[in-house]
Amino acid sequence: MAPTSAPPPRWNAALGVWDGDRAAGADFVPPDPLYIFGYGSLCYKRDELPSDEEFVGRVRGWRRLFAQSSTDHRGTPEKPGLVATLLSDSQLDALGLRTADEPPSACCGMCCRVPKDRVADVLDALDFREKGGYSRDVVDVERANADGGGAGSVRALVYSATPDNPNFVRPTSIDAAAATVAAAVGPSGPNPEYVFALERWLREVGEEDAHVFELAEAVRRLLEG
Repeated sequence: MAPTSAPPPRWNAALGVWDGDRAAGADFVPPDPLYIFGYGSLCYKRDELPSDEEFVGRVRGWRRLFAQSSTDHRGTPEKPGLVATLLSDSQLDALGLRTADEPPSACCGMCCRVPKDRVADVLDALDFREKGGYSRDVVDVERANADGGGAGSVRALVYSATPDNPNFVRPTSIDAAAATVAAAVGPSGPNPEYVFALERWLREVGEEDAHVFELAEAVRRLLEG
């Protein structure tokens, strides 16, 4: 008998999360060993993910954008915040967010290998954490510098909020994004705190991300009035 595919995820519009409080595609088979690529709060909240190896990594052909409405972490259903997602170049092309002459995108983040005896717990926690519109995917992660030891790339699980999820917000202007961020507070804290912490981590590891830096500066201007 052929295996049956999982039913499509259902959206809880009132709460702004997937039904079941789980990321979409939670039945997706992750890589083994399990590496996780984090490009948002997992970069600087290192105590939230157990690991027996971690390194600053880079994925190519993907771009980090603040294009995901947050109703469960950095905002509420009544006043959503804005958090990062990872979009592939093909998704950016389809949205008209890349020009034909642009080089392939790249995104720097933190890559962690989860201890084998913690895999089930980590996946359960991350699937719950990313219930607000995120799906599982697998990417190739290069070591961004020599600090992680070793060489080459690894296959890693990543949670990305694709343009077809109901909380996706098509990027318009930095000023509009900054206004959303500056006004939002959620169960995980103020939305500006998330942006500033990611900006600080990128500067600490010596990586550039013009989108994050520009957004952080625009939010800072609004808050300073």
